[in-house]
Amino acid sequence: MPPSLQPATGTSADSKRHSSSDSVRPNGAPGKPLRILLVEDSPLLRSRLEGMLSQYAAFKVTGLASAEAEAVEKLDSVPYDAIVVDVELRPGSGIGVIRSARARNRDTSDGTHVWIIVLTNYDLPTVRERCMAAGADHFLDKMREIDQLMPILVQISGRKP
Repeated sequence: MPPSLQPATGTSADSKRHSSSDSVRPNGAPGKPLRILLVEDSPLLRSRLEGMLSQYAAFKVTGLASAEAEAVEKLDSVPYDAIVVDVELRPGSGIGVIRSARARNRDTSDGTHVWIIVLTNYDLPTVRERCMAAGADHFLDKMREIDQLMPILVQISGRKP
């Protein structure tokens, strides 16, 4: 495992819109964890992703949701720097979450940006296009590209975990 992805001691893609050279940075102040909303309807996968992300001091899962309405409600409760969202939710859709997040958190002149990463089993061109058109920054297939999630989060956090 590369040093930048080593777990912090003592702490519990393709179709990208932005690159590492962009000046857009997360809303969190330097040195503060990247605040993540995790939207996934599979309890097992949600738990595994939360556990994986919680191993790193640079990331903090500050919200969990399993349905579109629940995720949209959480958008108003706590500020997030990044949203990891599945497309198929029961009930609802990740595309609705993406649209709601973009409506609430537009890019600002000071460079703040809420990053949206789609993590789905529906890696179809039409689904990818709809997610990107709705405002997603990254689109990852759960089966083939899940290993890209951590490097993307490291990149957008602007610091190593």
